[in-house]
Amino acid sequence: MTTCIIMHNMIITDERDAQSSIEDHMEAPTPEVEMVLDENTRFQQFLAGHSGIKIKDAHIALRNALIDHL
Repeated sequence: MTTCIIMHNMIITDERDAQSSIEDHMEAPTPEVEMVLDENTRFQQFLAGHSGIKIKDAHIALRNALIDHL
């Protein structure tokens, strides 16, 4: 039921914008995509970062930095 309501609202929003002229809309910038040639290296970097977060002192430092940032 919730999905149907969300989709209904999306359709209403989309149809509301159909009356505006096409020239008023700006194109979204093309996103920068980083190509990975070696998946193994990327996975090893992910594991190193993940294990770094699991260290309790690093976790506390990251948590406190996030609290300060917010």
